[in-house]
Amino acid sequence: MPSADLASWLNSSETDEDDDGAQRWLEETVIKLQRALRGYDMTAELIGSRLTPNAALIRLRGSDDLTLPKVEKRRQELLTSHAIDVINLLAAPMEVIVMVRRPKRAILRLKGLWRLRELPESAPETNTSLLIGAKEADGELLYLNVGDGFAGQQPHGPHTLIAGETGSGKGVLVQSLLLDICATNSPESARIRMIDPKAGIDFPWLRRMPHLDGDLITSREEAIETLEELVEEMERRNRLLADAGVTKLANYNKKVPPSERLPRIWLFHDELADWMLIDDYRDAVELNASRLGVKARAAGINLVLITQRPDKDALPMQLRANLTNRLVLKVADKRNSVLVLDEPGAEKLLGRGHLAAKLSGEGEIILAQVPFADEDEMAELAELIRNAWTNANSVNSV
Repeated sequence: MPSADLASWLNSSETDEDDDGAQRWLEETVIKLQRALRGYDMTAELIGSRLTPNAALIRLRGSDDLTLPKVEKRRQELLTSHAIDVINLLAAPMEVIVMVRRPKRAILRLKGLWRLRELPESAPETNTSLLIGAKEADGELLYLNVGDGFAGQQPHGPHTLIAGETGSGKGVLVQSLLLDICATNSPESARIRMIDPKAGIDFPWLRRMPHLDGDLITSREEAIETLEELVEEMERRNRLLADAGVTKLANYNKKVPPSERLPRIWLFHDELADWMLIDDYRDAVELNASRLGVKARAAGINLVLITQRPDKDALPMQLRANLTNRLVLKVADKRNSVLVLDEPGAEKLLGRGHLAAKLSGEGEIILAQVPFADEDEMAELAELIRNAWTNANSVNSV
């Protein structure tokens, strides 16, 4: 992070959760689950257990007597007869992992996760690995890697879809990604463009950030122009990279003088579905997103499209194919889940930041919890970041 004020914010105290009570509940739940499974003639040898923000994660030894299908078959009885609400079952080598819903979910704070996060050596000048949240399975942090691989995770695709209904935590996720870009990239190395049909109601702080290019884009005509401009910029950049004999933006920027370096461009499009019902807009988004999908990674242009309603009208097949990273919060029904994840399950997420991530290169869906910060915290953090870059530029100009 670029300043002492930000470091002070990160290290300021937070209200502690009732750790003792949660630990007691975990121990009681493990015993109750083992007893119930044995009552159904299943072995229930415990390997380990831990709390996640949403659940007790209980690892049992897999065997012919304890399989995923056998536990799945008993989910309803576990709930109705034993008050054990199994929200997910996971398979691992020689393990069956049972996740039992916590009676009171813990709040995972943005401040706490930012304290734990890793950053590449290039930060805060430039960073292409944004913090998504904490993985449900092991508590490790999950990153969106639009550049190189990072923190033991693969490099992911350049373009991202964020989907989730009202109350799912979608807005908090989008704001935390935007703040991450601003905190860990200089305004010279990362530029943000925001298309927002709601005229920036959810992002009041963004207009003041030095990373924002121009104002928020709030009309369809401006949005189409912006998409077309990005395609032209992508073609220009690819010619520059070819002339320099390099294949990606980071290598180009190392090769040229500072004055010729190119910033990464992030285009966020909020409430995509609002305008996708209009034919000319849908055609423009599909055409330009497809062109960007083929060649934008090398040029350093990344799309983040956000929708509350992930149906076929809002997300035509060609557009979905180019959004290879899917960050999916709770959706309305199984049909929407299949549309964005290629399988059901997102309709069963718990809301408030409970997320299923399908990231290009990872090979499997990852359950995670998005950290929370309220509006005042977001505004405070944004102001600290803005002041940090303003002060840094003042020092550099002396």
